[in-house]
Amino acid sequence: MRKLYLVLSFISLVSFSADSQSPVYKIVHSYFRSDPFQTEFSAFLTHLLNDPTLTEKILNKRTDSSLFYFQGTYTNHNPFFFKPTKVKVVLTETPVLVDSLHHPDTIFTYQLFAYDNDSKEGVHELKKEFEKICHRYKGDFPKNTYSETREGTELKGETYNFFDSFHAVAPFAVAWLGPNEDKEICLVIVIRMGLSNNKAELPVSFYTP
Repeated sequence: MRKLYLVLSFISLVSFSADSQSPVYKIVHSYFRSDPFQTEFSAFLTHLLNDPTLTEKILNKRTDSSLFYFQGTYTNHNPFFFKPTKVKVVLTETPVLVDSLHHPDTIFTYQLFAYDNDSKEGVHELKKEFEKICHRYKGDFPKNTYSETREGTELKGETYNFFDSFHAVAPFAVAWLGPNEDKEICLVIVIRMGLSNNKAELPVSFYTP
């Protein structure tokens, strides 16, 4: 199951476009209960890890041999227009490949997973939400890329990565995946962020002071 949560996390995404200010902050505020951009990162972590609406928590702290990983299941959080069977949140530290000694070798990937069953109605409602989110934010970013996941000829997922100005890694992505072994399909909201001086920031700046 954890492989599903990390499926969008280990991709190096590079863009060289520059345009308007990122809408990532508004997206985070709209979908996530804990906002890493509104406070110090340590305070954000405290809020997320101690959120009383989260159950089934898994926390692996960073060690010399492993990176940070946290996941939990919300009891009543649903920022979507459809009604998921469950909503999970995942925050994981992720390796990123950027060819510069000035850039960090990891970023944080913040993900919200909204599940539904793979019935005809469930798939229709979830994909409709996916298309709605893509349409809503596509014009707010200077560049986006589209990719598909397939097993043979069967489409098993779609992903849009949205690139911001002056940053090497796409800070926002939206995807649908499935069905999984439990006959579930899921919608995924992805926020990628760097960390500097205990503050979350968009990853990874092309320019350093």
